[in-house]
Amino acid sequence: MKTFLKRSFLMILVSAFALPAYANDTELKIEDKEPPAELSDDVKGGLEHKSYQLSNGDGLFFEIWLTKEVIVGEEKDTPKETLDTVESISLLGAMIVHEGGRFDFRDDEMDPGLYVLRLSLQPQDGNHMGTAPFDTFAILVPHEMDHMVLEMMDHDEMVDIASEPTAAEHPPILGIQPMESAEGEFPALAENEEEEEWFFLNLQLPGKQGDKEVKIPIHLIIEGIGDI
Repeated sequence: MKTFLKRSFLMILVSAFALPAYANDTELKIEDKEPPAELSDDVKGGLEHKSYQLSNGDGLFFEIWLTKEVIVGEEKDTPKETLDTVESISLLGAMIVHEGGRFDFRDDEMDPGLYVLRLSLQPQDGNHMGTAPFDTFAILVPHEMDHMVLEMMDHDEMVDIASEPTAAEHPPILGIQPMESAEGEFPALAENEEEEEWFFLNLQLPGKQGDKEVKIPIHLIIEGIGDI
């Protein structure tokens, strides 16, 4: 893993700062900003008032608000094991996909719009085995359909709901890779140096185990596809 970022942040405004671009010309800007008003009160109440804005030479393509916390069943020895204790469907954040032809982890084109990000576990069946090194994903649920997910509280129903408006008949997904350790800078942009051309937004997912705060370091794959 190699990051292409400087150690210090460049302040743009009192409430915003940006990080230099890295290998694939992506830039990260972080701004104090309330979540979109269109989200339900329950979702808005669970999100930080800070947006992670990803852009390149064509302009802004993703804007992400991270959850304030996920409930951790138990803090384990590794981030992967700790993330495995977080229940599927848990709120991870919200995201605006802007115009510009972005593609998800399956290489399906993502429709522009506002989505709720929820944790999804990949089915362990013949259609999915071996397509990714980890089985954790952020599934993009259209914000106007998220209330249906909360009514059902069933993973398979969530997948069906998120799939309904898509041409691919599959929910838009972004891969999540638990990091090996919490060393390094957060948030940060990084890339995979192995065979896959994957580009990451490195985040520390805020967790809560009882009264104890837990940080789960993750790579959110913002560009790159699995073995589909």
